[in-house]
Amino acid sequence: MNSSPIYSATFTSLLDTDTVAEATRRMLGDRVSDLPVIDASGALIGLFRLEALFAALLPKAALLGDGLADLAFVPDTLEQLRERMREIEHHPVRDFAVMPEHVVHPDTTPLQAILLLHHGANNIPVVAPGSRKLVGMISARDVLAALS
Repeated sequence: MNSSPIYSATFTSLLDTDTVAEATRRMLGDRVSDLPVIDASGALIGLFRLEALFAALLPKAALLGDGLADLAFVPDTLEQLRERMREIEHHPVRDFAVMPEHVVHPDTTPLQAILLLHHGANNIPVVAPGSRKLVGMISARDVLAALS
């Protein structure tokens, strides 16, 4: 990106072997809704997103069609959801990682990054061309800091 980067080179990431429990602890601690997942070489695997975690907690019927199914027949106490969370908390985050719609490179212009954020991107991974090594993340907060 031009003269001074609009992305943050300091960010929290998860190794693809980290567990769902570790990911949720970091998300709560950092107050974020998604975290980049990398392999041992630092290459981007995808993002661990709350939406993917919530999908794992929902019954399959809730994920069919428009996602607004009548779930009155499904038990839904908080304790039952906690039990489902305990069933998946030791799984590696790679099982839940999703590739983001947008990935940019260090030479992506600030205007292009702002356009992606305007169109709904939350956090945008910045990867080195060729290696797909994660070198940064762009968030709305990063843009505001760069503009201030």
